[in-house]
Amino acid sequence: MPLPTALALAALSLTSLTLAARQQAPPPTQPPPATAALVTLGKMLFWEEQLSSDDSMACGTCHRPSAGGGDPRADAALHPGADGVFGTADDVRGSTGMVRTLANGDFTPDAVFGLRQHVTRRAAPGVLDAADAPTLQWDGGVDDHLVDPLTGAVAIAGGAALEHQALLPLLDPGEMGHVGRTWADVTQKLAAATPMRLASALPADVQRLLLRCADYPALFAAVFGDPAITPTRLAVAIGAYERTLRTGATPWDRFAAGDPTALGRRQLGGWRLFEGKARCASCHPAPAFTDHAFHDLGVRPATEDVGRAAVDPTAVPGAFRTPTLRSAGLRPRLFHNGQSPSLADPRQTTATDAALQVHWRGGGGFALASDPLLPDLRQQGLTLAEMVLVFEFVRTALVDPRVAAGLPPFDHPELRSVREAPPRVFGAPLVGTSEPFLIDWVPPFPGNTAFHLGLVGSVPGSLAALSIGLQPFEPAVTVQGVPFHLEPLAWQLFLLGGAAGQPGHATWHVPLPDDPGLATIPLYYQMFVGDPAAPGGVAASSGAEFFIR
Repeated sequence: MPLPTALALAALSLTSLTLAARQQAPPPTQPPPATAALVTLGKMLFWEEQLSSDDSMACGTCHRPSAGGGDPRADAALHPGADGVFGTADDVRGSTGMVRTLANGDFTPDAVFGLRQHVTRRAAPGVLDAADAPTLQWDGGVDDHLVDPLTGAVAIAGGAALEHQALLPLLDPGEMGHVGRTWADVTQKLAAATPMRLASALPADVQRLLLRCADYPALFAAVFGDPAITPTRLAVAIGAYERTLRTGATPWDRFAAGDPTALGRRQLGGWRLFEGKARCASCHPAPAFTDHAFHDLGVRPATEDVGRAAVDPTAVPGAFRTPTLRSAGLRPRLFHNGQSPSLADPRQTTATDAALQVHWRGGGGFALASDPLLPDLRQQGLTLAEMVLVFEFVRTALVDPRVAAGLPPFDHPELRSVREAPPRVFGAPLVGTSEPFLIDWVPPFPGNTAFHLGLVGSVPGSLAALSIGLQPFEPAVTVQGVPFHLEPLAWQLFLLGGAAGQPGHATWHVPLPDDPGLATIPLYYQMFVGDPAAPGGVAASSGAEFFIR
């Protein structure tokens, strides 16, 4: 064989062996080292509402530093709990998600929430200081392995709980996706999006990166070496950003580092009780202020939510992860079901379902067996005044001032959904078979070619008319008993669909012009629907005021 041919064959063989070795190489045992550009890309993705299927939700919608990494909307977000009935004792304060939609954008009823916004069945866990947790979610159901959803292969074999968690909401129809959403849907939508188009108040690091890269393919090329947007890369970037959200500058941290003046007199008294008489450190040891274990506090019957036992059958039913107490003073609700008000709420000392009372009394009264780490502190001689001192320490000494002030690394873009008020609803409806209403969840921003408005009321097969105007009537003008909340300028007719036993519904798809000049012009909508159960046979919704901005 001629020498050049032999060398070529040898080179080809070596290349094949190298490729095979790469294909068979074990996955890394931890996420890759985070560069500044990777973290900034992750920050953008975490706060990118365009990552959701209808531009309404970002990771940061439910996980905001100013709320201790939780959801500031929790007071208004209600899940009916295990019994499926709103207004009963097992209701959960969760996180508001999306109205269920099909791939074409049509609204479709959810089994629990119908045609109203989904709410998660547990409170949003805090994202701050989550990097050290071996597993995530209240039941620990998210392990530390990242599996590439495109290949099924393990992409990162350890330490990747944040990356694993980051992908879960993107396809969920109740959180950030639509029914049947695929990873191709996610990545193609992101590739076509103008980065941070809906956000404002962009931090300096985000602005600098956007000066170099005008779109997401360019951003991914700058960070990963080529423009491919993949689920694994999304997860790696978001995980790298979340790993920076560590609170290490609390008054307690300064005290532990040797500054005796960092804690005030009451804070110091609360800290001493925390470590000693109150026995808080048994489950919340410093410096993490969590044992990352699972305990049943008995806040509700385990039959409503078995918690850890759904993941580990050997676990105590009703046991949930011990949350870190860092930033707990900023959280609007506490416990896995959000039943407890904030630590600053006066009800902490009076309501038996509040966190202070539950811990002082040795549990909420629904535990199957008393947890030895949660004794009745009243019997241990701890007074209510002392318990208040402990909670004052947690509320004030374990909050990093950078979090509350929005300083790096806790600075972030402002979400459109926070900046812009939702459509204003005004005037009383005229109810028939059910209350007619408009689904006004999708953001009406200039150039939103996928904007759609839902109409709900009466029964399937009913005729509905959407009235559109520029002038509201407040109070309403009544015509033959029907309230008009606006002066009609135009009408759009719909035949409501749906299954028997459900309210009728339709979706109006209306591309919005890309004209910022429309931002100051209010548009008014009201729905009228034929309904034999309504007075005069016509039901009417409240009025709704929209701005395209």
